[in-house]
Amino acid sequence: MQRRLFSTSSRVWRHYTTTFKASNLGQNLAKYDIYALAEKPENNVEMVSNDSIVFSSLKVVKSPNNEGIPVCALLLSNQIFEVSLEGTEFHHKGVVVELPSTIMELFSIIYPKPELVVLGMGSKSRMIGPKTKTKFNELGIRVETGDTKSSALSYDLLATERSPALVSAIMLPPNI
Repeated sequence: MQRRLFSTSSRVWRHYTTTFKASNLGQNLAKYDIYALAEKPENNVEMVSNDSIVFSSLKVVKSPNNEGIPVCALLLSNQIFEVSLEGTEFHHKGVVVELPSTIMELFSIIYPKPELVVLGMGSKSRMIGPKTKTKFNELGIRVETGDTKSSALSYDLLATERSPALVSAIMLPPNI
């Protein structure tokens, strides 16, 4: 006579109780939000749509603007600037982006310079070109790139965690 050593039953025996229910999911997650009480930057990104970036101050940067010029959002020290993208170069089937010299000149004259610039490169993640990368290196500014939606999340977290003066962003709308 052979005895079975393993049961084929899919029954799980619970020897514990839990207070975690789907109805109080938000309350449970809120307990672990360490930035819930932190002051959010004034240029906090609320939403990224196909052609616009909406901020918590209700400022909207839409590209192209009313004159038909493609623009991006430049976030510096709790300020939101609408900057022209005329002169932006796209290479290698749109994967490599060279920012216009006007944007790079802005970073060379601002004081204090941010330690980090978060680049939202549109609907997909792209690389910055060698001229843009060299200019940021000469200025001593680190660069983080990604698509605009993920870069907006990164910027919001970094600007809340650190000071908005230390973190800056350039956000290209996803339609670019």
